[in-house]
Amino acid sequence: MFKKLLILLFSIFFIFSCAKKEKITVEPTNEELAITVYAEAVDALKKGDAFYANKKFKEVESLLPQTEWAAKASLLAAYADYTRNAYDQSIFGLERHISNYPADKNIPYAHYLIAMCYYEQILDEKKDLRPLLKSKEKFEFIVKTFPNTDYATDARFK
Repeated sequence: MFKKLLILLFSIFFIFSCAKKEKITVEPTNEELAITVYAEAVDALKKGDAFYANKKFKEVESLLPQTEWAAKASLLAAYADYTRNAYDQSIFGLERHISNYPADKNIPYAHYLIAMCYYEQILDEKKDLRPLLKSKEKFEFIVKTFPNTDYATDARFK
């Protein structure tokens, strides 16, 4: 009897010792991943690394297209271009933002940032009138379309 019990215990021990233990890993969802990447991009922008921030904001937009996170990331990617004086890229990104996210609450800001991109390119009105005329046109559009915003107030001043 003792011998059978001992064999049974050893066989149970042997079976459990040979069994593989699987580690359960939980993959983050796209939204969780996007939030993490978004926070990383904001930190990079705060530290002054606009190029890296732009890349990360575009990554967020590709992870969650047509969501609120994508709209925010699209706008901030264009802002990152603006901060590093890449005005043409910023204008392209902002126009793309306006067409892709027409219901976004930050559309007035996107138009204002386009106007500022043109405004910042004014070097000498005698040499090149294009940025002057484009910024004037965009500021007038802001005043007419979004008259009760802070952007319209600044547009009137400029």
